[in-house]
Amino acid sequence: MGKIVEKIPVTLLITTANNPPAGLPFLSMTNTISRRIAAKAALYFWASYGVANIVLADATGSDLLSDTEVDELQTLGARIEQIHYQQDSVMISKRGKGYAEGKLVEFAVQNSRLIAQSGSFFKITGKTYVRNFVDLYKLINECKVSTMVWKYTEDGDFAKPWADCRFYYTNKEFALENLVPAYLEADDTFAACEYFIFLYLEQNLSKGKAPRPLVTGFSGNTDSLYPDIHLGYLDLNFPCWFKFV
Repeated sequence: MGKIVEKIPVTLLITTANNPPAGLPFLSMTNTISRRIAAKAALYFWASYGVANIVLADATGSDLLSDTEVDELQTLGARIEQIHYQQDSVMISKRGKGYAEGKLVEFAVQNSRLIAQSGSFFKITGKTYVRNFVDLYKLINECKVSTMVWKYTEDGDFAKPWADCRFYYTNKEFALENLVPAYLEADDTFAACEYFIFLYLEQNLSKGKAPRPLVTGFSGNTDSLYPDIHLGYLDLNFPCWFKFV
């Protein structure tokens, strides 16, 4: 018999846009087949980690998995929930993918039964996974943190006032009352959601340092893999914002 994966008792929200509208600003990965394959590849890594509850939320009116694929994943002990809605393509094309993700996070928190049951969740952008997720889960669990968001950096340059919206941990109240309103200020023509969330976190949460999430996968922005960079000391002491339970 193969090794049984120990379940990690958390809920993971994976946000996807399987069929994005044409003309979306700053979106290079537009091929729907490529997007689905990349999202499924990342999902199977999450399942292999042993994440107990996985919510797949899509903003383009479609589910990522077939019923057969859901059954296959659930044989590993993971509970899979698929929810979707059809976003306003005209508004999304005007405001950009950060605004679109904010509306999707809002929809997921308001409609997911798994998030309702758990009360808190990790959020990850589709097509990506976090190589050191288990270590970050243990840190958050042991320190009794209710929210943790990391700073965004490009090759170790911290000059850009951005939060990393690809991966974070929060509870549903904080997401609806604080993160979603910050997302919805985004207009990619002028300022991204990462900037507005950064402003809120700077003013309202404690600052600290924690291991950096090692995000791996495809960027919809560039249609390429995120760079696998090493920052030395910063890999274990990366700027973040947090709130205790």
